[in-house]
Amino acid sequence: MRKTTLTEKIGYSVASLGDASFYGFISVFLLFFLTTIAGISPAVAGTIAAVGAFWNAFFNPLIGYFADRVYTRFGRRRPLIFAFAIPMAVTSFLLFTNIDMPASVKPFYYGLMLMLYWTSYTGFFIPYLALGAEYTSDYDDRTVLRLFSSFFNMIGTLFSMVIPNLLVAFLEEHGATGSEAWSATGLFLGIVAAASVLITVATSKKKDPPCEKPAEAEGRESFGAVLLNLFKEYASVAALKPMRYLIAASLAGLIVFTMLMSDVNYYFIYVKELSAGETSSWLMLRTVLGIAFIPITGKLVLRFDKRETMIGFLAVGAAGLCLMRFTEFGIALEIGLYMVFLTICTAIYWQIMPGIFYDVAEYDRIKNGRTRTATIVSFQGLVEALAVGIGGQILGVVLEQAGFDGTSPVQTENALVWIENAATLIPVAFILVVCVALYKYPITKARYEEMLENEENSEYNRDVLEKTGETKEKQI
Repeated sequence: MRKTTLTEKIGYSVASLGDASFYGFISVFLLFFLTTIAGISPAVAGTIAAVGAFWNAFFNPLIGYFADRVYTRFGRRRPLIFAFAIPMAVTSFLLFTNIDMPASVKPFYYGLMLMLYWTSYTGFFIPYLALGAEYTSDYDDRTVLRLFSSFFNMIGTLFSMVIPNLLVAFLEEHGATGSEAWSATGLFLGIVAAASVLITVATSKKKDPPCEKPAEAEGRESFGAVLLNLFKEYASVAALKPMRYLIAASLAGLIVFTMLMSDVNYYFIYVKELSAGETSSWLMLRTVLGIAFIPITGKLVLRFDKRETMIGFLAVGAAGLCLMRFTEFGIALEIGLYMVFLTICTAIYWQIMPGIFYDVAEYDRIKNGRTRTATIVSFQGLVEALAVGIGGQILGVVLEQAGFDGTSPVQTENALVWIENAATLIPVAFILVVCVALYKYPITKARYEEMLENEENSEYNRDVLEKTGETKEKQI
């Protein structure tokens, strides 16, 4: 089996910069923008996030189902990736623009813009993730490919976490209003995301060759038939035993990501009393740490297993968050340690989890004889959508009930306590769910390699597949 070349790995991974900058921008700054610039209350802002997320949850299965049925002379995945690249830039600009309209109308505007934002992101992300699975089926090669993506993901995170505060401050110093500065920042981040995606479209041509529609796929389906087949397809995928645990782990893991990343600005600015520049400087540390963790993660995964590696990292991260809540250090050491544990709890997911979804796609191909990569990886997009809605809603309600006031530079003691709880203790409960679900997830590296090596021996392979469906088994 030919391994992917360095050029192929880089060409594919560049779009992860756009993925991270687009997804991270909304995760970190949406609630902050809505509550401090657009003048929307925290609870309503959380509801807007939830509405957008549930729309995305509805759209994810549609794009996953459709992406597995695209056959063009330009390939299967690249046409969709290309089609949604430019809308990413447009929606980023519109969502982070403070429109002058009645307060009662603003939630509807931002709800609609958020739905369009998620539509453009998901339209790119699902076929892009599916494209990665088609680069190679080798377990270790896929791991390395995802680690290359993680590097560009960290660069994208640098853009989404550090650049906004710095760019807004710079534009305001040069005469722009806060609203104008945020609008320009949204446009800039959108252009960066779209450009990186287009680079991958241009460089992945050989990995996504022209294809003709198979004979069994000829003919048009009615809308009712599409919905029925979509439901059957997703029910079939959800019935795969490894998927049950993977969905639970992914959902809880992304709720952790959403809460920590959405709350970090509140935590640094209001609890730790840092300036926007200081906040950006500390957030830059996440990118540095995330890149530093990539080779460590890679060695651990290749030496042990994706599942065990992720559980180990998250256990350390959860313990660290609890330590930060109940222990006081000097301010620099305290924030430095917090950034280490925040990075572990938010970056390791993206370095490992997409590869686990690839493993399930291969498992499905061997067990059922079908290639449903986009459908399977769209489950990750679906739980991302739900997690953003749930995590944003939880944080919005916590801030509202704690008495947070986005118009005031100083918050009450109760508000500060709950901002800190949302940055530490509340996510730990979801980390425990992730660890339990991953412990029960049955596809280990050894079992995966067994399936590939014995694919031609159907009787033996069925026995291996039956083992992967057990809920409790001897760990390999």
